[in-house]
Amino acid sequence: MDDADNRRQRERSPSQTVYWVIAVALTGIALALWLRPGDTLLPTALAQNQPLAGARGVFAFTGPLDRDQYGLFMLDVDQGTIWCYAFDMVGGTRKLRLIAARTWVYDRYLQDFNCAKPDFREIQALVTQQRERSTGAAPKTPGDPPAPPPPETRPPGN
Repeated sequence: MDDADNRRQRERSPSQTVYWVIAVALTGIALALWLRPGDTLLPTALAQNQPLAGARGVFAFTGPLDRDQYGLFMLDVDQGTIWCYAFDMVGGTRKLRLIAARTWVYDRYLQDFNCAKPDFREIQALVTQQRERSTGAAPKTPGDPPAPPPPETRPPGN
């Protein structure tokens, strides 16, 4: 080897060392991210069991009450209660005022209350008519029980 080849070899060596140091550092970082302390080797499904914004079944969110007024809605899932506060100006200061509260525990037992058209009976009749047209069955009398739900259809390949 001549002097020119030796110089080229020495010039390459320091830069190759830097590349190896960078490669080892990146490998260490990748391993640290993959094997975080306290985690298992298998990743957890983070889309499951994520708590919503709230504590012990009480959730808070804002919404409009009027054109220029917003309220704070509170929802207690455990007790089946919703209530709302509004900001009022009292003596130049903003204060919260309870404007509505109710429980919905018994609401689910109602079939038709204060609802706009179409009500559930009209929807039930339309669904029955549509099912009869699709199956070709004879129309039923109004006293007959509703038709069973149609069988599940799955797209090809599933």
